[in-house]
Amino acid sequence: MEIYKKGEGKLTRRVAFYSLLALSVWGFKTLAIQLSSFKWANTELLGFEMPYYKLPLTIGVALSIALNVVLGIWLFKLLNGEKVAPTLIETEAELKKVSWPSWEDARQSTVIVLIFVAATAVYLTAVEYALKTIFEVIL
Repeated sequence: MEIYKKGEGKLTRRVAFYSLLALSVWGFKTLAIQLSSFKWANTELLGFEMPYYKLPLTIGVALSIALNVVLGIWLFKLLNGEKVAPTLIETEAELKKVSWPSWEDARQSTVIVLIFVAATAVYLTAVEYALKTIFEVIL
């Protein structure tokens, strides 16, 4: 498998690949559980339990794992191909240009946002209560 522009955008390609792979593992685990309702998929193969799936190795689990491997290979080819890789490379280049705030600045900004959210919630609750009371008196 040839990697398009090898060496560029390594971090974004890895993050994208492992994130999508984790989602697919979770999805195919669900598929394996759903397949266990079929009689043909419940035939045990080697008589031991699969670690992550916590199910015995059956035809359904083996099929799910095989599909996950095929999807993983396809994801690798997709993320390292000529269509998707340039976007990931450009994304990583742009992220390197960003000036990230310090932890202290981020903490202070978070506290300010939380205070304003709480103040807005109190204000809206008071206005709603006042309007409710006024409309009850009128009607």
